[in-house]
Amino acid sequence: MKDTTIIIIAIVLILVIGGGISLPKFDLTKFNPFSGFGGNQDNSGLLEVDRKLAFSLIDQYAGSALASKTLKIYDSDGSTILETLTTASDGTVNSAFPYKSDRTLYVYYASSNDKQWFKITVPKMSEADAHAITTNPIELRSFSIGTYTSDSLKFAATSISDAGSYNFTTSGKSQSFTYSLANTGNDNTGLVSSYDPLYQMKCEPVMYVTFSGTDYEKITVYGFDYDYTLGTTHYVANELDAYALTKHKVGNLYKSTGTQDVTFTLDMTALTGGTSSVTMQISIEMYSDPQYSMNHGGSFGPVAVQIAEHTVTIEG
Repeated sequence: MKDTTIIIIAIVLILVIGGGISLPKFDLTKFNPFSGFGGNQDNSGLLEVDRKLAFSLIDQYAGSALASKTLKIYDSDGSTILETLTTASDGTVNSAFPYKSDRTLYVYYASSNDKQWFKITVPKMSEADAHAITTNPIELRSFSIGTYTSDSLKFAATSISDAGSYNFTTSGKSQSFTYSLANTGNDNTGLVSSYDPLYQMKCEPVMYVTFSGTDYEKITVYGFDYDYTLGTTHYVANELDAYALTKHKVGNLYKSTGTQDVTFTLDMTALTGGTSSVTMQISIEMYSDPQYSMNHGGSFGPVAVQIAEHTVTIEG
């Protein structure tokens, strides 16, 4: 019996050495030494974690921390608020609750007229960071709104002041106008666009021009992307360039000067001198969306901020 056992063992060894039998192997790649951190390691070497979030709120143009500011964290539906935080003097604040990697969240920042939404995906962490720190860091780059007290409206070389008038009999019934807006505030102030998931609208700088009064409907407007009439008011609108209206200075060089021009044309051939009198109002609204305005009775938005305005009477 012993001889038989010895012979069997010898045969097995010969087969193993010769490659005839493959013994099961322990796959070390399946071993996760970081499972205690809350998740699995992916192919890139990053680790899924379930930790509190360490926010850093920074002015993306000035490079400074935004201290004592409010952040509201919303769930992925954009309407369920999870917690409200206030940044410290260095612009940082930790969430009260942990959040798992790959979870979608919305963060809303509002300070007076500075408002911005962020859509974030909770990040994974490197192995080194998972060992070294107990929170999951997230940087939010925001802004400080500019000052827009300098605007102008011109046709040819002629300026029309706010509350001024345009005479279509003497100046022409087909005329191109240029509206100019400038940020007169400090360097590295301006505007930033975002998307509001709560009201499901864009938060953009928008130039609205409205026409009302006697024979307002007889004016045809060219040069705008949006054109709609609600009640007795004709609306046209263009989304403006938020960065163009930002004074972004790096060293001694301006990356953006904070100015933008919009040119449009009015066809007033159907107006009658002595009878027609139309009020044209230009309104620059931040945190607005023309589509929202069209669908909500002309409202510029629930958190819209008017940053400039210019009114002209069109008469002959």
